[in-house]
Amino acid sequence: MSRDIRVLVVDDDPRLVEGLIRMLPAGISVLGPVDGAAEAAARCDDGSVDLAIVDLDRADARGLEMVGSLRDACDRARVLVMTDRDGPELVADALGAGACGFLSKSTQADEAIQTFRRAIAGELVLPVSDLAVMVRKLDRRGPDVSNEARLGSLTSRENEILQALCDGKSTNEVAGAFGISRMTVQSHVKNILSKLGVHSKIEAVTLAWRYGPAAATRPA
Repeated sequence: MSRDIRVLVVDDDPRLVEGLIRMLPAGISVLGPVDGAAEAAARCDDGSVDLAIVDLDRADARGLEMVGSLRDACDRARVLVMTDRDGPELVADALGAGACGFLSKSTQADEAIQTFRRAIAGELVLPVSDLAVMVRKLDRRGPDVSNEARLGSLTSRENEILQALCDGKSTNEVAGAFGISRMTVQSHVKNILSKLGVHSKIEAVTLAWRYGPAAATRPA
């Protein structure tokens, strides 16, 4: 990106902001903290920040609630969760609340920057090794004919891109495979999410694995 990446910290303690400022190099603007979903959503909505980080280790234990409130208030917000804890169920809970990915507090600066760039670009950033467990955690819905109908509403190209996501391909890989630009891929993904009535790629993949043709290739 040609300008600074602007990261807004949503937390009830200034120490996370201080730690990120010390760790990250020039080119990353760390803003906040703010301790309210409405203010964070307004800043995401008006374009004054690129990405919000919600601390799951808040003293009031409202991290997941804050993710959901922020996404409800601004459905365009890109939200990463940050925590000292780990485990696929915790990450799945965060993704289910609307986060686009996960960042460990032990992450080094270079990895953090790559995570920020991928999240801003519309990618899902998560520990791939735990994908199957997270999908099972997220997939709590019983059989629903409307889910099949939603999948049936996708165009042929949208189905191809959804299948590519199910295969674990990144935005760049999908663009290369179909000979289209990243922006076109992102536009297709946005349409897919809208038609399926979901907020994230992982939810779309879960739906495809559960009810669509991708079920045949679902991980064990």
